Amino acid sequence: MAYYPQIFNSILARVGDVDDARDICQEVFIILYEKFDSVNNVRSWLYGTLKNVVYRYYAAKNRNIDNIDELFDSAGLAFTNGFRDTRIIINEAIERIGCSDDERIILDLIARHNFSYANVAKILGLTRRQVEYKYGQLVNCILTCLKEKGIIDIAELL
Repeated sequence: MAYYPQIFNSILARVGDVDDARDICQEVFIILYEKFDSVNNVRSWLYGTLKNVVYRYYAAKNRNIDNIDELFDSAGLAFTNGFRDTRIIINEAIERIGCSDDERIILDLIARHNFSYANVAKILGLTRRQVEYKYGQLVNCILTCLKEKGIIDIAELL
C-alpha cells in the first residue's frame, strides 16, 4: 500500500524501535483491512488509528503516557497549506526516482525527524557511512528531479 512507508516512519520516529514499529504498523493495517469498507479517507483514518495504537503500545509497555500528545505535535501529521504542496512535490520526486522502503525510511528519519546517521544506521543494521552515502545519493536524485521541474533552489518550495 502506498501509505505504508509514511505510517511506518511516523511510528518509528515515535517509538524508536524497528521491531516494535513493524508490529504497530502491522496492527494499524490489519485494523484498516477489517474496517476498510467503512473508511472514507484512508490517509486520515490511518493517522488517527496510528495515534490510538501507539497509545496502547505505551500503555502496554508501562511507559509514561502523560505527554503522548507531544509525540503527535508533528509537522508530518499536519499537512496544511504550502507545506502540504511542498510535501506533494517532494513525494512526486521520490516516487520518480523509485526509492525502496529502506531508502524512504532513511530520508524520512534524517530529513524529517532529525535522526543522526548513526541512529538510522543502528535502526536499519547498516554502517553510518552507508547511511550517509545513501542519504547523499537520494538527496542528489531528488534535487535533480526538482531541477527538471524548474525548481532550482529548495527555498522555492518554502
